Amino acid sequence: MTNRQLRTEAGFSVWLEENGRYILGEKEAEILKGIKKFGSLMVASKSLGITYAHAWNVLNDLSGRIGDPVVRARRGGEGGGGMMLTDTGERLLGDYENLERRVSELLGKPKELTFTEFKRPELSIIGSSCVGIKIIAGLMDTNVEYIEVGSSAGLAALMLGEADISGIHLYDEETGSYNLPFIKRGRPEGTAVLIKGYMREQGFMVKHGNPSVFSAIEDLRNMRLVNRNLGSGTRILLDKMLRDRGVKPECVRGYDFEVRKDEEVAKAILEGKADVGLGLRATAAIFGLDFIKAGDECFDFAVERRRLGKEAVKKFIQTLRSAEFEREITKNAPGIYLQRDTGEIIS
Repeated sequence: MTNRQLRTEAGFSVWLEENGRYILGEKEAEILKGIKKFGSLMVASKSLGITYAHAWNVLNDLSGRIGDPVVRARRGGEGGGGMMLTDTGERLLGDYENLERRVSELLGKPKELTFTEFKRPELSIIGSSCVGIKIIAGLMDTNVEYIEVGSSAGLAALMLGEADISGIHLYDEETGSYNLPFIKRGRPEGTAVLIKGYMREQGFMVKHGNPSVFSAIEDLRNMRLVNRNLGSGTRILLDKMLRDRGVKPECVRGYDFEVRKDEEVAKAILEGKADVGLGLRATAAIFGLDFIKAGDECFDFAVERRRLGKEAVKKFIQTLRSAEFEREITKNAPGIYLQRDTGEIIS
């Protein structure tokens, strides 16, 4: 047996704390550096080899810990815009880099961060999960980046200048309507407009022939649920349904089992990880699941106002209005219905 001589190198990591409470470390610093370099969280996350959703959650958690946003919109023309660091974000990154530099003087060179260059897509869509968007993207001769993070996160990304379009289905209990109230509350006011989309059938998906009986919300107490992520329109709808029937989330097994996409709900049911999940009739049909309809919802598209003139955005709206899209929806997406004003600006 040969004794192998190990060749080791010194390494270190640093982080910032406040009164013993973790604030920022390597993962947060890398994302902030990427945003500073590229002016885009989408490009920064791709360059770092992490998902946009993960990077978004890291930034959200960081802002929550310090009680102040670390990024803001970087405004541009109809094809520009993006994300940049706030003064707080700049200060935190500067403090981290200064600490890293001081430690490196004692322990050696820190790990070198290498960014891979990525070209921005012609059209960025960030928001809710929907088979309709995938069909539109497939009909366009355009480089489309579609990131499924939920309606609330998508709308926030739009307001920050990160997305061209956000697909949303947010129900407002105060007005009893979908989407428009959230656009009107957007900051800064008038940043976005709402393009009419289509109606979707939402309901509960279960495995075909599942012996578990599901006929009412109360039955969730006796079944394993797969839930959507916090901030998604589907999660907001489920929470409302539970409140309306007096069912507490803690009484629902699997309420904390979260996924980000409609397809992931279906897969969890097919793989036996859950018995039931809220989703689209179209998704249930694709995966061969049974579907119990809960209601209809409006799925619309928020667009940054200044990007209405962007060529890729215009192509998206034209495709949304097209007879070809209507044929594909009718053929491949049961439970999705176009409206007379689909593709029109309604705010």
